[in-house]
Amino acid sequence: MASSPDSTDPLLRPQSTPLSDASFGSGNSTVVASPGSPIYQRPVYQRVNSLAEQMDVSFNSPQPHDDINTAYEGHGLGISNSDGQKRNSVPRVPVGSKSDPNSPASTLSPSTAKLAGKLYRSLGSHLEEEEPVGQYTTYNPSTPSLHQNFGANSELEDLNSSSPPTMVKEFPCRTRRPFQAGRGSRLAVTIILLAVYSTVFSGIWLVIAITKPRYGHTIIIAGKLSLNTASLLCAAFAKSIELSFVTVFVAFLGQLLSTRALRRKGKGVTIADMAMRSWVIQPGTLLTHFASVKYAAATLLGVFALLAALTAMVYTTASDALVAPKLKFGKLENRQLWGRVSATFANPAFIGLQCNTPISPNVDTESATTCIQIQHSGQAYHNYMQFLDIWTENIASGNSSGDLAQRPEPVGMLYDNTTVTGSWINIQNMTLLSNEYHRTMNNVTMAMPHAGVFAAARDSRNGIIQPQDLNGLGEYYIQASVPSPVVNVLCANASAEELAPMVFSKWPKPNNNGTTTPNTTTWPNNYNLTLPDSEKNTELDDIFGFNDVQVHPIFPKLPLKYNTVFNYSAIYGANAVYLLATSAEETYTLCSLRVALSPNCSTAYHSSMSGGHLNSHCNDPNDHLAYSRSEPKAHSGVWSTDWINVASEWALGLSLNAGITDGQSTNARLLTQLIPTSPELDPSLPSISEALAILAGNTLLLSTIEAPFIHYWNYSQTVPTLKDSQYQRFNATLQTQDYASGGTQSWQKIFYLVLLMIFITNLCCLGYFAVHRSPVTDFIEPQNLFSLALNSPPSAAIEGSCGGGPEGEHFQVPWSIELDKEKQHLYFESKEGWAQGKGRAVHRHQRSWGGRTDHEMEGSPVVRMYSRLKKKRTSFLWWGRGS
Repeated sequence: MASSPDSTDPLLRPQSTPLSDASFGSGNSTVVASPGSPIYQRPVYQRVNSLAEQMDVSFNSPQPHDDINTAYEGHGLGISNSDGQKRNSVPRVPVGSKSDPNSPASTLSPSTAKLAGKLYRSLGSHLEEEEPVGQYTTYNPSTPSLHQNFGANSELEDLNSSSPPTMVKEFPCRTRRPFQAGRGSRLAVTIILLAVYSTVFSGIWLVIAITKPRYGHTIIIAGKLSLNTASLLCAAFAKSIELSFVTVFVAFLGQLLSTRALRRKGKGVTIADMAMRSWVIQPGTLLTHFASVKYAAATLLGVFALLAALTAMVYTTASDALVAPKLKFGKLENRQLWGRVSATFANPAFIGLQCNTPISPNVDTESATTCIQIQHSGQAYHNYMQFLDIWTENIASGNSSGDLAQRPEPVGMLYDNTTVTGSWINIQNMTLLSNEYHRTMNNVTMAMPHAGVFAAARDSRNGIIQPQDLNGLGEYYIQASVPSPVVNVLCANASAEELAPMVFSKWPKPNNNGTTTPNTTTWPNNYNLTLPDSEKNTELDDIFGFNDVQVHPIFPKLPLKYNTVFNYSAIYGANAVYLLATSAEETYTLCSLRVALSPNCSTAYHSSMSGGHLNSHCNDPNDHLAYSRSEPKAHSGVWSTDWINVASEWALGLSLNAGITDGQSTNARLLTQLIPTSPELDPSLPSISEALAILAGNTLLLSTIEAPFIHYWNYSQTVPTLKDSQYQRFNATLQTQDYASGGTQSWQKIFYLVLLMIFITNLCCLGYFAVHRSPVTDFIEPQNLFSLALNSPPSAAIEGSCGGGPEGEHFQVPWSIELDKEKQHLYFESKEGWAQGKGRAVHRHQRSWGGRTDHEMEGSPVVRMYSRLKKKRTSFLWWGRGS
């Protein structure tokens, strides 16, 4: 050093000494340092008498122009040695120092004086500041430092650097708190709690997505949760999982990188490693700062962090796709459903009671009959017109066919909001049948669904969620194993002679004494009224099955063309009603109608907010829900004797008997125009048999409302109507639509990887924090990184990065965290030898131990903590460059 320890220098005055008391003599400087110990050579700077300040003195004292250079000679730009010699490198001038106005003046050249004036004006606002508190140390220009390595490329480059040490002020950074928290610290507990929360709930979210639970009555309008509330809760939990995951994973990264930087044998951390934190918090930096991605993503930890960033970015989307409740169909389930039973099948009294009319029985004893006839006519005509509309459309489009199986299906309507579709069953070949009996014949059988399934689907006992419970968006399917009502319509052409025994107007007139007229031999088929019914045979007996029980129908007269007459027998045991029609060619057609319950069918019902669809499914050998599968003893062919009482009201409501008075009913006119004229079905027209079946279809639906779901009446035979309805169960399959978790599209299965990745990552982080329960300071956090970097020595390893940021190999420089044990100070330092062979000189920070040995400082808690972490063995989490 240039001056002795006993010398006095105003730059090393005590902090309380005023600036005005300082004397800047060259031989009066004092160096404050520990004798005999190396000095901590931190590249800090001291501001001595600047040229501007010296100029201020010289300008106030008039001097000849020729003496300016002499007066300021040796002082340069205010950076001076004690012997007045110039230096060739220019230390920066720290803010806050002052110069003694009484220092000797030197001579300046005009250009130097001008430059000094600019420097003085630019720093004028700082020249009056207080001198910062600190301790003094010696600056040795011969010691390598940042400004020596980089060089000072300025207008002052020509200053002489061969000068003795200059006194500079150092600001020590002694750590105030330990850099490793305890197990019970707030930081450690908070991280553990967040890790547990994120792991548990991400696991729950994954299980929900896999199991796809159905929420049933929980999420309906009148349920515990509305859809809006459920969706909001799901989104809130998903967001909390995402945020907690990001927090925990960033803390996990910070712990891994910080401990790696502290370990002695570790490879340190790079700037690219530090950027991984931003990937998770700000995924956009993957695009805006791609320079760091290509280096860090090549490591195992980088790949892990990259996956975590991408999955965290789409976690809420994955939750919305796989966990948030959505309206979807569940699996087809086999169930037993319950329905109410109140009366026998085709009970006319019960059907009449169900008809609503404002006319009470006290006003009109036939009010129920009147009401039911109007209901029959209204529903039958509606179904009939719909059927004819379909026919018209098919004819126009060329879809007509002579095969009954390919012709329009039976249609109907129930409760004005449910479309009914029947089935043509037991289809016979009309041509073969006609040839067999040598007349034009047509035999059709139509099945309709069991209408009781409609009420059973809405019964609260079955607990089926209705569309209105789901804001009108839900729907469900039911297939019930119940018998279906069927109507058989058999029509055959006949002559007037063949029909004469069944037409009252054609009978012989008896005399007053009861004897017949003499010309009995001219009666058709030798018909004799004195013979018993079993002997009164006709040509139509075998066709219609007339016998002692199913007696011949009696018609008042042969109807005129375009007219029909109707007959039903009140004889006990009769099971059919008959219609006699006359075509435009005055040919006659006799039709029989009878109804039974078929065990070879099942009923399907589909309900939605726009309405329902009820249809029958018959004669399918693969239908495991056919009623015959549930009741193997059930058999077909048992014709209902009660239905003829329902049919009588139906026929009167449709004016099918108007021909008795030559009423010229419009319905009869249309029906007679549908009589086949050849032994095969007309592709362009429905037959009279099909039309009558459609017209009678509504009676089948009314007959099954609150009727048994089995093929017989299992209550008292003397009580056809129950006072209180009873529940009856039946087999069915049910597929409902309600709110459930799980994806609705097959491509959404890719989101399972997102949920799985988040859960596995959470599990790893939780395991890490469970083992390492004393977290160190996260030096990768911006505030900690800033503090540590600001108090670390400069390094040529990242030369040129101070303006535009690091680039290229800067991202690969490994850094470790070192400790100045004497000053209890942590700082960043590039790893020694990392650039060997690349022609780069890596600056190493020179520490000062103040003459004390490591053993003497082992008692410091910070040193003990640092030594323990420095020597810690590699963690089982072997991410990246080396732990």
